[in-house]
Amino acid sequence: MNTRAENAWQVTKTVFLRLRFLMVFLVVGLIVGNWAYMNNVVDRWTRGAGADKVSGEFEYYCPMHPSIVRPDDTQKCPICGMPLSKRRKGEKTQLPPGVLSRLQLTPDRIRQAGIATVEIGYRTLVREIRTVGTLEWDERKVAHISARVAGRADELFINFTGVRVKAGDPVYRLYSPDLVTTQEEYLLAIKTLDEVKAQPQPDEEAVSRAKRLADSARERMRLWGVTEMQLSNLEKTRKAENYLIIYSPISGLVIEKDIHAGHYVTVGEDPYTIVDDSVVWVQAEVFERDLALVQVGQEIEITTEAYPGESFKGRVDFIQPTLAMDTRTVKVRIEAENRAAKLKPGMFASVFMRIPLGRRGEMWYDC
Repeated sequence: MNTRAENAWQVTKTVFLRLRFLMVFLVVGLIVGNWAYMNNVVDRWTRGAGADKVSGEFEYYCPMHPSIVRPDDTQKCPICGMPLSKRRKGEKTQLPPGVLSRLQLTPDRIRQAGIATVEIGYRTLVREIRTVGTLEWDERKVAHISARVAGRADELFINFTGVRVKAGDPVYRLYSPDLVTTQEEYLLAIKTLDEVKAQPQPDEEAVSRAKRLADSARERMRLWGVTEMQLSNLEKTRKAENYLIIYSPISGLVIEKDIHAGHYVTVGEDPYTIVDDSVVWVQAEVFERDLALVQVGQEIEITTEAYPGESFKGRVDFIQPTLAMDTRTVKVRIEAENRAAKLKPGMFASVFMRIPLGRRGEMWYDC
């Protein structure tokens, strides 16, 4: 009997011992979990009624708990323990009827939160589409300076790609035996024509034949790239030039160079390729669900990572007739003005399309 009673006492003693540890853990957990609340309560009890009154131009507040306001930053927030932030005190204003309190934020916090206030009124309902695109050259403004006559490039005026040229700038000087021969033929045809016309009674048929020979030689040189100024100079000096200077037909950038000094060019080669970069293309990817809202001629806003805060204007120039099966998008070509040559092919661009969905003051309902 005594043994049974001793066993029961040991079991009861063990249970109470474990319950004591559980109670200790529970009390510690409650204290840790409500530590901030307890500090706040103690702070309210220990501070006087007028202790929180702030005087002066500035005040200090807790960014996490704006209700905590102190006259200085010697203390921390009693709730979260964060250092107090400084702000300029606002003028005390009378709150409108029904407004119980007003929250004041610093300009930095307003910018971080993206808060904006606007006046209530009627505005056009706008659907905004945001997508991405890549920049390319305008294919319509690419000029290939093709060789029209065979010869040898004895001197280059443009020695590397990336050079900016103007329309009419010399590109390279070409020596062509065929061109020299044609110049001699043209000068001979002009001389013959002058002699036939100088006769007392010129033969009309001979004059016509000499004129046809002169016009044929002149047209051949013009098609070879000889300018009107060069032809006029040839007619004035009556002396064949050994070299032909090739000029740039447009202003822009040299993007390809496939020639060197002493290189023999053949008809059809492209020694230089020049592009007018005043306008570039943006190939934007538009999802299938948004395609019905995009129209040719629509105004577009473009931004790039290279120039943050600066936007470029453009317009929809062409919509591809096919859809990419893997991305379910359609390429929309946008023609953008390239101010100061800032936009460069290969750049990624953010494209913003704003489509009005109704006239001013209209309201739309989905029934």
